[in-house]
Amino acid sequence: MLLRVPEAGYYSSMEPDAETKRARALDFLKSHTAGVLATISREGEPHASVVYYTSDESFSIFFLTLISSRKYAAMKANPKAAFVVGTLDVPQTLQIEGIVTELHEGDDMGKHIPELLQRLTSNATYFAPITKMDPADIVVMWLEAKWIRWGDYATAGGGNKNVFTEFDPKQTFLD
Repeated sequence: MLLRVPEAGYYSSMEPDAETKRARALDFLKSHTAGVLATISREGEPHASVVYYTSDESFSIFFLTLISSRKYAAMKANPKAAFVVGTLDVPQTLQIEGIVTELHEGDDMGKHIPELLQRLTSNATYFAPITKMDPADIVVMWLEAKWIRWGDYATAGGGNKNVFTEFDPKQTFLD
């Protein structure tokens, strides 16, 4: 079986191992700036919105939101959420499910603010919408990944086992 390695521009007959797939999924997550966050309100109503984010090595997602938003109210009522990043040019998706927590001063919040601000202001023409909002109404949120599925539809092999890979967000291959 030949496997196309898009970033390298070559084909390989080796099936990527779990460590390689995890690394590709993490590179994919870190190479994008926006994804869709899905939440459920207290009343059980679904809500989805695009958020600009930054991430860490455990696939955690850090983003800003308004305390006056539906998204914030939903996360306070039910902290379970799902997050998706996808592309069409090279068909790949990353799905993350986990628990959302509001970060406060003194939490891990401070180290994520500079990268979030850089992502929010990286477009030369338009800044992210939240940059136009009242700063007193903005909070930093953390989605701690509990379940991750990498969908790489660009692989040479067909079938679910070749396309989908699930990861334990706490697993590292550095041990």
